[in-house]
Amino acid sequence: MADPAGPVAALPRSRLHLQFLLDNAADPDVVLFRDEAMRGPLERHFAGRLLYLGRETLPGRSLATFTAARRANRGYYPAVAALLAPYRFARTILFLEGEPLERFLQTLPGLGAIELWEDGLSHYVDLTSNRWYAARGLVQAAAGFYPRHITRRRIDRSTVTVRDRFERRNLVLRTPAEPTTARDELLLIGSPLVEDRIVGEARFRTALAEIAAASPCPVRYLPHPREDIARLERSLAGTAITLEPNPEGLIAHAAHYRYTAYAAAVSTGLIDLGRYERSLFLPGLFGLKRMARVLRGWSANPVAVADNGIALKHFIETRA
Repeated sequence: MADPAGPVAALPRSRLHLQFLLDNAADPDVVLFRDEAMRGPLERHFAGRLLYLGRETLPGRSLATFTAARRANRGYYPAVAALLAPYRFARTILFLEGEPLERFLQTLPGLGAIELWEDGLSHYVDLTSNRWYAARGLVQAAAGFYPRHITRRRIDRSTVTVRDRFERRNLVLRTPAEPTTARDELLLIGSPLVEDRIVGEARFRTALAEIAAASPCPVRYLPHPREDIARLERSLAGTAITLEPNPEGLIAHAAHYRYTAYAAAVSTGLIDLGRYERSLFLPGLFGLKRMARVLRGWSANPVAVADNGIALKHFIETRA
């Protein structure tokens, strides 16, 4: 159904964003996208409405590739503005607030009122330090990314309409139905902690061993799409943890199998599953004490937090 206020645009960057649009009947007139991996899923639901924006060029390690990326990026934003110039939207739905492209889009006159929809866990809490985020922004600025407020994690939310599940409660997300096939196991949901250099590989391997030793039931590891499988296989070697293929993603997997418990160092997946009484955050076991404090301090957090193997063991035993 068309929005009576006028045409609507949306920029979903992930399958979670797509699901939010579907579950909340957003029905945008134009769906902006920047990654080819999203073309297929978006085309299945919004055929004929897609507008490809492309994306910034990531700089290489050499001076020549860095200079080339900077040149390309300085031309990228004017090209996006030209692409969107013919459009006049009543409102535009964005999901990321700290990314240069989304901030640039908010300066364009034709995008109308901006709505910021939840992106998952990072919408509510700051899991990385402000210094880490500022350093990332400085590198991006040097590489020609849109520079305004690039070192800031958050926009001024008072200037946009914010929609989310747990604080404002003006969004919904359908959770997978409980499947009939049960596994008396702990499903450990992966995060790209090593790939993002948040945790070293040795510390990651130690945490896996501690989890396997503490769990009173077998442990199955569902990798994140950005985890290096070869690296992950090295980390899992000798732990007795089963590596589960993940071609469809967590939500599709959870629709096939029901687990005794679900855990992750830190993952939006735990709040997306909706199986809160059987879910547990484990940042402390990975040495991520700051993340543990942040998750405990989030008053709307529906998922429990455990700091050690003893707490993990007790949690699973009370749910078996």
